[in-house]
Amino acid sequence: MKTTLTILAVAMSSMLSFNSAAHALWLEGDTTESKLYYGEYGNNVREASPGKLDNVVTPMITIVDASGEEKSVSAKRSSKYYEIPGGATVLVQALKQPIRTPQGDQTTPARKSFLYARQGKGGNLPLDIKLNANKLSLSFKGKPLAKAEIVLIAPNGWEKPLRTDDNGETTFSLLEPGLYVAEAKHKENHPGEFEGKAYAGENHTVTLSFLK
Repeated sequence: MKTTLTILAVAMSSMLSFNSAAHALWLEGDTTESKLYYGEYGNNVREASPGKLDNVVTPMITIVDASGEEKSVSAKRSSKYYEIPGGATVLVQALKQPIRTPQGDQTTPARKSFLYARQGKGGNLPLDIKLNANKLSLSFKGKPLAKAEIVLIAPNGWEKPLRTDDNGETTFSLLEPGLYVAEAKHKENHPGEFEGKAYAGENHTVTLSFLK
């Protein structure tokens, strides 16, 4: 019995590990106005300012209209989210996140975080999830990411892990109406330097927000 409980605990830990390690950005809104949140959509964690929302440093916002024309806009930080003018597509890139040096007894090398968020179908992000009917496509710098994980998060917090095929694609089905957030992560072991601090690799995280 003890062995069985241990196996179950390990399995549950593995299922929860995707979103427990780090926060992400995601978008909520429509073509008139969008709100950019930072936290964990599945656990209904929305960081505030003053607080962890301030950790999102100068996000770059691109609006893409129905004709495909792109323009840069500014985001205004409120106490609970960033306010963004709406568009057919909203693309967010947070590229100026500070290097976080491992604390205490941790020996893990420092890594640089890159955060992205998408709402709509136009334009491109470095790490990108795109939606076509019931198919999700995952790519990094324009190339498909095969055998990678995408976690689909339902409005009630339920999470469904999906695996991309050789073309970086996966299919899904939805049950209840509401806002769904698809999230993916990708690591690059490319060392670099940012604001005078060296890092050993990069962590990229992207979300796609869409309504059923």
